[in-house]
Amino acid sequence: MRLFLMFIMSVFTIFVSQPAFSGGAATIDELAEMYKIDAKCIECHEDIYGEWKDSWHGKSLIDSRVLRTWRTFILSGLDKSKGKRRDLKDTCLPCHVPQIKDASDELVVKIADLIVTAVDDKDAAKREAANKELSKLNINCIVCHNMKATSDGKPVAGAIYGPKGPEGIDATPHEEEKIKSIKSEFMATSEFCAGCHHGCPPDLPSDICPTKYTSYKEQFLARGGKETCQECHMKGEVFKSHKFPGIFEVDYAKEGIDLKLTVRPTEYVYHLENKIVPAVVVNVDVTNKIGHGIPYG
Repeated sequence: MRLFLMFIMSVFTIFVSQPAFSGGAATIDELAEMYKIDAKCIECHEDIYGEWKDSWHGKSLIDSRVLRTWRTFILSGLDKSKGKRRDLKDTCLPCHVPQIKDASDELVVKIADLIVTAVDDKDAAKREAANKELSKLNINCIVCHNMKATSDGKPVAGAIYGPKGPEGIDATPHEEEKIKSIKSEFMATSEFCAGCHHGCPPDLPSDICPTKYTSYKEQFLARGGKETCQECHMKGEVFKSHKFPGIFEVDYAKEGIDLKLTVRPTEYVYHLENKIVPAVVVNVDVTNKIGHGIPYG
């Protein structure tokens, strides 16, 4: 944890020296509207939308673990250093709310204030109101199917990308809606997920940046593993699941390990009180079957 904080603070020293720009959305409503999911998309992809809405991506800003971690980071990190609350725009928020690139610095500060309120305010109504406001921002369809959909980071404005869509920017299966649908093979690769789930500059090894992606490359792919992130975390019977299950779903986590416990009774002498105490000896045999180190999450 100390090394992580040192790394983050070194990032701050870079950004703090840069001039601050105030252009961009001034309110959460304005920013959310810029990346609003079209009602027709929801109507046609109702099942996928339902899965996403309850997924970790759908709660990327308001998950209680995220809020509590950021609260501590803001109060004990930014506020007690040369950093500013605006610096969330360059560190945490680009992955949890990629739309933040189009927010003003003033809005970023407001979001940071709301995070602290949502966790620490003594008034339950204020905590609930802050949480409700923050819930308007998340990793939605536009983020993955446009903003992050190309390897060069230059998607066609207004287009919807998918791993199985038609080739070329002129393909328009959504003719009635006048939406360009473009195939992106990049979206089917683990590198697509690594954009956020690596969280470090490119090519840093696991001994410097121990993330799911570095362990995936060094411990899984290097030993003959083939599956991509999507093949494990987006399994679906009809279409790719947008629940994105992980370590916090017990049934899913069970699929990732073989666990064998051998337990036998014994006893020992508790020397401080001169009495015999019953006990057990437990041997634990764990085999990791997933594509990265465990536990993570």
